Amino acid sequence: MTDPIKSPLPGFSTRVQKIIENAIEKKDLDFFYRLYLTRMAELSLTGQGKEFIAHASSSLDDSPSSMYMSKGFEAIGALIDLDFLKCNLLLDELEISTKGEEISIWVDQISSLCRAYTYFHNGNYQKALSYAKQSLSSPIQSGTLDPLDKGRLIRLVCVINLIISDVDQIDQCAIDILKIENTDDLKVLDHAKLAIKSMQLLTQGEYKQAYELAKSVISLEESAGRVGVASPFDCKFVLMRCLYEFSMVDEALQQLAQLKNEAEQNGFKFIKHLCKVGEIRVLSRSPENITLISEEIESLRAELLLDPNQESMVWLVDLAEIFIKKTTKDFSRINVIIARNESSRYIQRIGESISPKSAIIDAKMVMKKPESTPFEIIRKYLQLSKFTSEGVKKQRVYLKRALATGEQVGAREIFLRQGNSTLEKIIEVAEADNSQWLESLSRSALLRIKERNTSLAFSGEKLTNREIEVLRYLSSDNSIEHIGKILHISKNTMKTHLRNIYKKLKVNDRKQAANFSKTNLLI
Repeated sequence: MTDPIKSPLPGFSTRVQKIIENAIEKKDLDFFYRLYLTRMAELSLTGQGKEFIAHASSSLDDSPSSMYMSKGFEAIGALIDLDFLKCNLLLDELEISTKGEEISIWVDQISSLCRAYTYFHNGNYQKALSYAKQSLSSPIQSGTLDPLDKGRLIRLVCVINLIISDVDQIDQCAIDILKIENTDDLKVLDHAKLAIKSMQLLTQGEYKQAYELAKSVISLEESAGRVGVASPFDCKFVLMRCLYEFSMVDEALQQLAQLKNEAEQNGFKFIKHLCKVGEIRVLSRSPENITLISEEIESLRAELLLDPNQESMVWLVDLAEIFIKKTTKDFSRINVIIARNESSRYIQRIGESISPKSAIIDAKMVMKKPESTPFEIIRKYLQLSKFTSEGVKKQRVYLKRALATGEQVGAREIFLRQGNSTLEKIIEVAEADNSQWLESLSRSALLRIKERNTSLAFSGEKLTNREIEVLRYLSSDNSIEHIGKILHISKNTMKTHLRNIYKKLKVNDRKQAANFSKTNLLI
């Protein structure tokens, strides 16, 4: 008879003791196997790699298959302890030694599972996705806790697609996670479902809901001691992105700094550099930060290019540069970056969305765009509000529609990113509306205009807002006629604007105006 289990809860010890005694009496091996797996899972989630290896290996014998399994558990333990190099080396050795053996199928599954995490945290998200899909499609079932690994892998796939903004794949992850049966009522699987939902809500523009859900998952998982590769870094990304969309810039930067510090301590290179690019993106909203941002980009470039082990993350330098070139309207440079990143769908998508070449579309085409999410509604009606061909009354209606949706979901930054002419219209709408949210947004819009105008201060006559808009496009490869079409300005009016710009800047032609503006941080 085993010694009674002690517990501070009244009656608990007696009940547990009885359960164990019944299991022993009935020789219920499945009961003890489930306890064994449960303990393995808890050790893996709480960052106890060495304890995991000892516990997992306790059930093995001296057979060749058990020796291979022991090596596999050692690789998983190294992953749990964040020793990614050791993990990969052990897996390499294991794959070679089991080639052609019956157990090689099991080895391939755990190898794919582990490598999905090691490649992700070392910055090669393409390989991470490939290994995750291999592991998820494996026919081998590891036991009753198999849903746990599947849920965590789908969650990893989801955060990768969040990073590269593949909305369709995020929606697919939300579908896939619901297909996993949770017969054992695993909290880890419930948390994975909530985390994926928060990522999906973020991409849909449901910022308030995404923020609250992500915050809840972080609290639950940190309270449960989830660390290392099991930490809720994905929900922290969601939290930071929501804060940025709320225009809570200081709070967003604080979250980024905290996550970057955690990533550095854990050896999560990809997350660390993503946070750095995130800081650059947030800071690029203000032209006065251009010098600081340029220095940050060069620092990132030097670090990634000098280390061959970080070669897979070099695209992050181009991504960061796109953000700053967007601020300076240097579209020729953006086009160069897009051209050399043909394999990066995310770079292509980002670049094309801000390129002036994509700006010439008909209002009727925009009207056909979908309205299934708040993000789609806001983007669509903001775009429609800029078509002068629609008339002032309709433009105002479109803008109010976008603003109403923005108020519902807490979106602010998407409005404040717009040009000064749109910001001025927002201020006008707010003056005729009694909404506190609109009043707050209009104050922020006014401050944003002042920030931009401050960066345009130079010795000479001040440019008008329309002249500033024209000036921002002069450094692009577009013809003057093309720029006029983008800004909905007639040919004669464009000539007038150009004469005034050249006169005020004391230059003779377009090239000199563009160079003067870049040199003096006017654009």
